[in-house]
Parts: sequence; C-alpha cells; structure tokens
Amino acid sequence: MSVHRLNHVSLTVADIDASLAFWRDALGLAVLGRGVVEYDHLDRIIGVGHTRIEWAELAIPGGTILELFRYLEPEGHPIRPEPSDPGSTHICLEVDGLDLLVGQLHKSGYTTRSPQPVEIPFGDWKGFRDIYVTDPDGATVELTQAPRT
Repeated sequence: MSVHRLNHVSLTVADIDASLAFWRDALGLAVLGRGVVEYDHLDRIIGVGHTRIEWAELAIPGGTILELFRYLEPEGHPIRPEPSDPGSTHICLEVDGLDLLVGQLHKSGYTTRSPQPVEIPFGDWKGFRDIYVTDPDGATVELTQAPRT
C-alpha cells in the first residue's frame, strides 16, 4: 500500500459563482465541469444522509483537481476558522508573477493576511516569497513564488 499522488482537494462553498470568480477569474484555474448531483453513492461516501450538491471542478496545473461543493441539501452553516485553529487547512499554489497577482487580488477586493508577500529568510524554503489570501468563504490560500535562479 502506498499513496501515489494528491487527486483532489474539496472546498464547501456558499456560492459557486462567487467561488468561481475567485478560483477561475482571479487565480486563473480552468473549469473542468459544473453541475448539480443527487447520488446515493455520494451520500454514503459523505455520510451526511440525503444530499443535493451543486459542484464545479477546476484544474490545478500538475494534475490535481479543486472541487467546489455547494450543499443545496442539507444546507450548511458558514465557518471562519483562523490558521491557528486545530483542524483548519490551507491550500498552497505555486505561482509566477506573485506581486502582479497580489495587486490584482487587492483590486478585486480579496483580503490578504499581510499587505505584501514575505520572503522566507532561511531553511528549505529560503528565497521563496509567500502570502496568504482568503477566498470568499474564508478558506486560506497560500500563494508562493520560488526564488529566481
């Protein structure tokens, strides 16, 4: 038994269109599909009972998929975990043109946790520049840019 690769990451969202504005329009991920499903097998996998889910899948370069789920049934309740809360997560995307991307995110009204990217001064990540941005539902997304060689 072994893990082969990361297949997908799923985020539960309040509004598919608002999430697509962030993930597709602001970050440039390509939409692979979108729809609404009611599947018994999905209900059993999730373990929540009867579900009706609006979904969208986006391609993360390198072969991973970002799955957005909006639960139409049962309806969920928003949470806003902080990075220090046990159980909170973040997704890290490696990007080019980090400063330009951060500027575009700010112009579009998205919130970053620091005003500008921070350069990592030592260790395995020395020279990488990173910033956290919050998606429309409060999920933390780390944007990182590798040092220029």
